[in-house]
Amino acid sequence: MVIATPVSIGGQFATVFGRELIGQLPDFVHRPYLVVTMADLWPRFEHLFDSHLAGVHRVTTLDAGELEAAVEGLPSFGSVIGLGGGQAMDVAKFFAWRRGTPLFQAPTAMSTNAPFAHRSALRSKGTAATVGWAVPEGVYVDFDVIQAAPPLLNRSGIGDVLCYHTAAFDWKLARDMGREDRRWPYDERRVAEASEHLDAVVAELDEIRDVSDRGIRTLMLAHRWGGAAFHDAGWNTRHMDGVDHCFLYALEHHTGRHFIHGQAVGLGTYLGAVLQDNDPEMVLTALDRAGVDIRPESMGIDWEEAATAMRRLAWYVRHADLEYTIADARPVTEEIVEHVRDRVYATFGEWTAGTPTGAQAESLRARGGGYI
Repeated sequence: MVIATPVSIGGQFATVFGRELIGQLPDFVHRPYLVVTMADLWPRFEHLFDSHLAGVHRVTTLDAGELEAAVEGLPSFGSVIGLGGGQAMDVAKFFAWRRGTPLFQAPTAMSTNAPFAHRSALRSKGTAATVGWAVPEGVYVDFDVIQAAPPLLNRSGIGDVLCYHTAAFDWKLARDMGREDRRWPYDERRVAEASEHLDAVVAELDEIRDVSDRGIRTLMLAHRWGGAAFHDAGWNTRHMDGVDHCFLYALEHHTGRHFIHGQAVGLGTYLGAVLQDNDPEMVLTALDRAGVDIRPESMGIDWEEAATAMRRLAWYVRHADLEYTIADARPVTEEIVEHVRDRVYATFGEWTAGTPTGAQAESLRARGGGYI
């Protein structure tokens, strides 16, 4: 029996919360359909699809050039089903856009707002690139599917909302320093709207940590607003991300690795709040309460790799030509690096090799991270 509740407001994507939703997709999506997923996820869901399956694309890259080449080798299909975490969602959007077909999204974790964004967050020449345009017919949030994902991935989704805290400061700073983009002058209304969604998530951190139905609904509705807000603000993200995401990109650039999005952004948000002198303890407490470990070792790297990304942050944001943030205005000194280290380990404990979180993160990355 299918129990579902559709939710649709304004320009935000039609969203359905319920149970046993994925098995219903073959009954109504446009045929034949292409499933975009990850190798480690497909065996779990394969039995739910039928003879109208045109093919399965298992995501191995977010490189825009490689995906463009992959489009040529895809079979004919009438629609795309994105099934997985942020990577599957973004590649599904890209294929639906390039082939001009309807899109249906079925996220398997709450790690990012990718299911609710119009454009694909890809990589091009080592930097972030948002391309394309796709509006799904529906986003299907199955409570049982989400709850089956590794808890860290679900909980880490708060990182893509907590960053509203540091983003608002950065946007105002850019205005005050005469460095705001003329396309996106500081807008108190948009900042206030983002703050409402941040407050809603912070109020439900215990439910999100438990990955309860209520917690899932709260975090996914915040993601739905955040995904649509990029387009609604004229492709402006200044009220939603700033130095927090700059750190993520700097960390990826330095290590050559991809990370659980909200986890790395969470560390970047804490670092940014320290640089901004902007209630960093609130950020750290929220991450701890939600169960999002931001120690570098829990991400599969060591402290020195994270510290190097912090020290090189000012260089990286200019190298990548990113928006003006606190990273441009205040250098990351050794004193700040040590302060961040002390507070992170005081909160989450000194790292012990082989702890479950670190093993889980490394295992997910080694297997392809289908939920990410």
